Amino acid sequence: MACWRHFWLIILLVIPLWLAVSPSSPAMIRTIEEAPNQIVVQSRHQLQDNRGFTWQVILFSRRDQLQLRLVGFPEQYHFRHPNPLVLITSSGQTLTAPDDFPKADTVTNVGQFDLLPLASQLPKSESLVLRPPLEEQGIEIAVPAAVAIEWHALIEGV
Repeated sequence: MACWRHFWLIILLVIPLWLAVSPSSPAMIRTIEEAPNQIVVQSRHQLQDNRGFTWQVILFSRRDQLQLRLVGFPEQYHFRHPNPLVLITSSGQTLTAPDDFPKADTVTNVGQFDLLPLASQLPKSESLVLRPPLEEQGIEIAVPAAVAIEWHALIEGV
């Protein structure tokens, strides 16, 4: 019985110590060399829409490009290409990003939008809402402030 007490005491002492000294999780910003002298920097997140479905939300940057790609579950949602994406900041500002998806005819669950003209207007530390141009009405994807902060770091780092 005393052996078990020592075991649990050690566990209770070691776990907090391990958590205190373990390295923090890596940033979600990734740098990838696509080809020689062609670098893409991206931020990937899984975010839920207001109906509870998960979207892959990827902000990526290449030389002279800043794109936001939204990927919904196949056959669940259908983008209305070439309609723009609407972004609403927590302060109520409405921004629009033009459709920029070259494979729009063949991939209906993916939208890609040009954010380069909006880069200076995107919130630095506020949440925002994405309203993708879908055949299915009323879909909104909430982007938490932490993701907006990461996006701003990506934009500033490019």
